[in-house]
Amino acid sequence: MHVAASAQAVTVPLEQRAPSVALVAEPARAKQLEALIPGRVACTFADVEQAIAGLAGEAPPSAVVVDVPELLSPRAPLIARLVQALAGAPVLIVCEQASARTVRAALGAGIAGLLTREDLGRALEPSLHAVLAGQVCVPDAHRHELNPPALSAREKQILGLVVMGYMNAQIARQLFLAESTVKSHLSSAFAKLGVRSRNEAVSIILDPERGYGLGILAVGAEPVPAPSSTTA
Repeated sequence: MHVAASAQAVTVPLEQRAPSVALVAEPARAKQLEALIPGRVACTFADVEQAIAGLAGEAPPSAVVVDVPELLSPRAPLIARLVQALAGAPVLIVCEQASARTVRAALGAGIAGLLTREDLGRALEPSLHAVLAGQVCVPDAHRHELNPPALSAREKQILGLVVMGYMNAQIARQLFLAESTVKSHLSSAFAKLGVRSRNEAVSIILDPERGYGLGILAVGAEPVPAPSSTTA
């Protein structure tokens, strides 16, 4: 387990905190999780949408543990909404497997920690300690995912045009590339961002707290015109 410390992290023993961990899991999974942190679960929700609704307007729990078989679309946007609704309370994801795409999607959604189901017994408690102390934790094999993905200049250029509303054929004409080349660059960029669609890519780019910001639209010295309404 790799832990990246926050600059202002303060270690507070979990035992000294109020038992205000919320669980988001199916009933059978919730029982397993609760058995690993007895006396610390304040509430349980069956799914993320229920948790968002149930926690709206309430004092957030100290942390939320979300059990999902797979984090990728369409769950990642829901996780992001949950993170935003919690006003700073850390979210710890438990999933079946941790791949590079899964970890990127989780970090892009704003979670504070991720662990796999096979590591629950040994890692759940330490992971809760870490995220409650203001740290980010992921499986050690994925420590490099904590750094923003390194997009190439061409990937940034093409993503910038995607954000502006260009379709692949229009991007190809604008940059004098084959459309297949545009698709190849987009596929690579999507993998680095942990997304699967143009909409997800645009969302993470435009999010000032977890994306690249509007600076990615600076595709060159010459201004790029807005795409025409006619699509080839």
